[in-house]
Amino acid sequence: MMGRVVLIAAVAAVLGAAPAQGAGSKSLLVVGDSLAVGTQPYLGHYLPGWHVTTSATISRHAPDGPGVMKRFGKHLPRVIFVNLGTNDSPGAIGQFLDSLRRVMEVAGPTRCVVWADIVRPPVGGVSYSGINHALSVQAAKRRNLIKFKWKKLASRHRGWFGPDGVHPTATGYQVRAKAMAHNIRVCRKLTLR
Repeated sequence: MMGRVVLIAAVAAVLGAAPAQGAGSKSLLVVGDSLAVGTQPYLGHYLPGWHVTTSATISRHAPDGPGVMKRFGKHLPRVIFVNLGTNDSPGAIGQFLDSLRRVMEVAGPTRCVVWADIVRPPVGGVSYSGINHALSVQAAKRRNLIKFKWKKLASRHRGWFGPDGVHPTATGYQVRAKAMAHNIRVCRKLTLR
């Protein structure tokens, strides 16, 4: 995997100069790993008029998500897109669920979270189906959590991926960004109800 890279477009938010995050605002925080890094150059194109802040680090793990979100304090955007879990152990379902619950606690009831499921070959013979199922169950229980069905979309287009089976090509990242944008807009509508 590539060296440690950090993309943080949140300097203004951390310093308190972020735009208002009222119920009607089009504000988004993307919290993620290398997949969020790869998608970041394309996402803004599909969300015109949005203020998009990205905090993405290669090899970031799900337990890091709540802390990233807490740093935004009252400036935490109305919609949060989470791409975490890909670097976690596929058997650590309890740890993943704890991270998801803490993300939802930080988000609170007035924000909406879109969380991407995982596309990755098994690790040590263990698939990520358990984590993906846990995410599905939680999304069915929570009004303000939407599962981004990356696995379903990617399964129809295996040519989008490089040899590691995790990271898409430029075309894959573009299509991913477009599909993410759709889920993000749906999520925002939930915050307006």
